[in-house]
Amino acid sequence: MQSFSVVAISLVLLSLSAVQANNVSESMDNYILQNQRQYDAKLKLLEDQLANFRTLFAKRIEALNMQADSMQFKLEEAAARLDPITLIDPWSKQCVQNYSVAIPTIASARSSIIKCAENLNGVLNSPESTYNSLNSYYKNNLKNALAQCVRLHPNAHFNYTLCVSKVIGDANKYTVTSQNNFNTYLKSSECTAESRIRTSWQCSFGQVYSITSSVEVAQRLVELCLVNREVCGSVVCSQPSCPNVTNVTLAEINPRKETINNPFTFVTNGMNCLTFRITG
Repeated sequence: MQSFSVVAISLVLLSLSAVQANNVSESMDNYILQNQRQYDAKLKLLEDQLANFRTLFAKRIEALNMQADSMQFKLEEAAARLDPITLIDPWSKQCVQNYSVAIPTIASARSSIIKCAENLNGVLNSPESTYNSLNSYYKNNLKNALAQCVRLHPNAHFNYTLCVSKVIGDANKYTVTSQNNFNTYLKSSECTAESRIRTSWQCSFGQVYSITSSVEVAQRLVELCLVNREVCGSVVCSQPSCPNVTNVTLAEINPRKETINNPFTFVTNGMNCLTFRITG
């Protein structure tokens, strides 16, 4: 009878031990799963930050296309204004031809503005590398370390718990360090991107100013040529061309001025023609 009691007690203890082992195993599985979910959430956060960075700065660079569109519209307006003038008479046509050559084509104008766009390639190298390292740590180091705990302590539940706790603790430390590095690198990337975007816009503004000035000066010279037929801006204004050429600046022929410098001081008796070239 005593032997039966000992066996019964042993079976109860084994049963309790098995239940306890199952409880410990289930508890650790939940602990691991909870931490893995947190790690996935951190990776998702870093992914979103990188994606938002790319989207934001790409849009700011792409805005240069709007400047190119605006300049194209201005050039089309200039062409619509000057082209009909060429149909009036030969003189008018010559005036337009003389000065419209200074106006860039739409293709070259757009190209000069678009070329200002700085490339953002490489700006995110450091934060992307940090993200990839953290992702690799979770997929490889963490996974292998947890598997090692199972292999080393298949039955020693206390030791298994200590092993898993240490692995998770190391992973948490690595996560904090990686996240801090990521934030630092991302801030540096933002500064680099801001600098490149600023350079891009300064370049594009310079191109817009240059092209706009060319258009306005050309239109003004055409108008002056049309109004003042005796003052021609090119030696090809009349045929045959005259070899005697003198330059007259726009400031000198300003209609608001009552006097101008004598442009005939170099004229000799042997000259039978004289051509005036308007200069800026």
